[in-house]
Amino acid sequence: MLDPQVVSIIDHISPSGIGPDGPLFNEATLKVLAGIPSAESKLLAIVHDKEAAPDRRFVAAEALVEGGWSGWRAKPEDRRAMADVLADALARDRVHNRWGLPGEFTGRFGEQLLKLQAEGDASLRRLLDDLRPLSIEGSEAATLNSKAHYRVADLAAWLLASAHGVAWQNDPDPAVRDAEIARMREQSFPAKK
Repeated sequence: MLDPQVVSIIDHISPSGIGPDGPLFNEATLKVLAGIPSAESKLLAIVHDKEAAPDRRFVAAEALVEGGWSGWRAKPEDRRAMADVLADALARDRVHNRWGLPGEFTGRFGEQLLKLQAEGDASLRRLLDDLRPLSIEGSEAATLNSKAHYRVADLAAWLLASAHGVAWQNDPDPAVRDAEIARMREQSFPAKK
């Protein structure tokens, strides 16, 4: 059973945060969470709960990161759950700046996904078929996005390529990027150390 106090805190946090580059949590809320006995395991229970709303799972995952809890990183099943929740959030997000812009930059949440290494790779690979358009805010980044018509698959491929130092052709033509995405599907990456 999920801890009702932790769920209440999580449910009062917007998954959109205070802006595309800002954290989800303020210091005071993180202190309250830190004061709850076994907070990390209670947050992980939410992350693992496949019946929970995706936003609740994402906010719990981000609480673990922003709160500095790291015990979950030792277990592959916890890293896998975190990676799946983050990848799902990337695909569903309404502002993708915080994940990155293909060929240009990796955002804060994109970096968190890449830190999950093999588990992050597996979750990103599942997004290589997702053709939903990215939503990018800001003048220059939004202009680049509107010209190239980037999709979730492009961002997933870009993040995989960036993580492994693999060249990725950032072409404005989606058909050319589709060939790059197909190559990324077939790409075998060495285990990260």
